[in-house]
Amino acid sequence: MKKNGIAIFLARRMQWRGDERRRTSPSVAIAVTGVALSVVVMMLSIAVMLGFKDEVRSRLLSVDDSVTITAYSADGLACPLDTAEVLSLIDLPAGATAIPRNELSGILKTPDDFLAVTFRGDASRVSPDSIGSLMISSTMSRLLDLHPDDRVPACFFIDNRIRTRALTVSGTYDSGIGEHDRAVAYCSPDLPAALLGYAPGTAGSLGIRGLEPEQTEALADRINTSLLQAYYTGQTSTAYGITTILTTDATFFTWLDLLDTNVIVILALMAAVAGFTLISSLFIIILERVQTIGLLKSLGADNRLISRTFILMAERLVLKGLIIGNAVALLLILLQAWTHIIPLDPANYYVDFVPVRISLDSILALNAGALVISWLVLMLPAMIISRISPAATMRYE
Repeated sequence: MKKNGIAIFLARRMQWRGDERRRTSPSVAIAVTGVALSVVVMMLSIAVMLGFKDEVRSRLLSVDDSVTITAYSADGLACPLDTAEVLSLIDLPAGATAIPRNELSGILKTPDDFLAVTFRGDASRVSPDSIGSLMISSTMSRLLDLHPDDRVPACFFIDNRIRTRALTVSGTYDSGIGEHDRAVAYCSPDLPAALLGYAPGTAGSLGIRGLEPEQTEALADRINTSLLQAYYTGQTSTAYGITTILTTDATFFTWLDLLDTNVIVILALMAAVAGFTLISSLFIIILERVQTIGLLKSLGADNRLISRTFILMAERLVLKGLIIGNAVALLLILLQAWTHIIPLDPANYYVDFVPVRISLDSILALNAGALVISWLVLMLPAMIISRISPAATMRYE
């Protein structure tokens, strides 16, 4: 403890001696700048990664169900399910909601063009009473030159027959998910049900929403177990299949997971840059104070005390770099979060701006890791102190 106090005292005296109170040596400036820039890049990378994953996930969850339950007949074909029966057999967690789903594939045809779409019944977008209304995406509106209040024929192929309905465009939506916007149009849940001849109380599938992606697999397993148990014990004669958003949108979630790898690579590179800068700077600081080291050794200071002193000097620079880097990074993150000053092409990135999110846990972990790694890295140049001879330093200039 006494040696630690001496090391701290010496570090303060040597770091701010003489005219260094009025000027900063290049080695100190380089060390602080290197650490600050590395911290800025690392914090921005983490903030963008977290923000991007949150934004894309929320958009996916807004257009697709977390878990989908489908009924199958004895010959393995999908059939309508009894929503009341399914809900009586499963147990949903708090916050989760079950929504009956009716979907039907068809074609929207205009005088100049046509487009194959999935007509998805959604009472939250189109009222069940508005059976003749249709909400299309802005992409469909552009491709087919359709606008609100326009009438458009919709063709359906059911039982080898073509059935046509004239629908009115009630509005447009933009989910930001290009594949979804090109394929899904929302209608009254009663439209597909009437065309497919569903009985009251039945639906094509049952969707469950209100879950985080991390909860999806566990809930799907519990639901699957409950439905299988009910089937084999004779509580129901219907076989049910379970799909999750992690399966139906696997491409998106795999892509989001790859962002973690990219950020890890960036963090490793920035840590290497900061470490190299610190090592170089500490070497320079040691060389600038060779005579001081020789004097301390001649007065009886051992290598451990002197090494600890110089490491503490360098750690003070690391702390200064961390403070500056954190301040600059937080300022840039908040600026982007409030103003969306950096745009993106939604056709390629599914969002029209760079999303960012501040995570206190990530900031604390990053700073703690930086301090620990810098301490370990600084031990390498500090070893040179043991090779410095007091006699040789008297001739060193």
